[in-house]
Amino acid sequence: MDRRGRLSYQGAMNASPPRAGLYKRFFAWLMAHHSDGYERQVAVRKRELLGSLSGDVVEIGPGAGPNLVHFARGVRWVGFEPNPYMHAYLRREAENRGVAVDMRYTAAEQLDLPDASADAVVSTFVLCSVDDLAATLQQILRVLRPGGRFVFIEHVAAWRGTRLRRWQDRIEPMWQVIGDGCRPNRETWAAIEQAGFADVQIEHFEVKLVVPFEVPHIAGVAVK
Repeated sequence: MDRRGRLSYQGAMNASPPRAGLYKRFFAWLMAHHSDGYERQVAVRKRELLGSLSGDVVEIGPGAGPNLVHFARGVRWVGFEPNPYMHAYLRREAENRGVAVDMRYTAAEQLDLPDASADAVVSTFVLCSVDDLAATLQQILRVLRPGGRFVFIEHVAAWRGTRLRRWQDRIEPMWQVIGDGCRPNRETWAAIEQAGFADVQIEHFEVKLVVPFEVPHIAGVAVK
């Protein structure tokens, strides 16, 4: 923190990278090279939600940095990405965009930031894979300033009793392995609504993926 109580950004990683296996390396490569089609389907929502943010912005699970293009210039950005192999891709994307970034290795459940230090927290396609969703949301609330915004786009569980939900429930154990911890049947919207935000606005929509179904998603803003 500086003397005005704002986050200090050095534009460098703040700790030694954790050890990770070959699958983490493959998953980072996959996200960096084969997510363009998915990104095109959510680009409009990302521009609307991320482009309006200013000040100190924290992003959890930024991956290879696909969101950097949507942030306004002048945003002070810090990202928490536990997969060490994502960092090289993210750093390259930041250099291409001319964006200063502060990249950190810790997971979303352990944000090493002071209380009430961020104007916004961003999560896109991350909350499906965090180990403890409730703890992650409490960390987000903790680091947000009063009036700060949690902005999110996430894929979520289908409604209970539907064919897609039954399919999600069946593949969940296997999908956690091949999807780097992803849980396709997580009711993320309910957890956000119950986390303790002062106001929550959520849009439900669907995205076409290379599976037999359109996948349910949510996008929205929660205000502390």
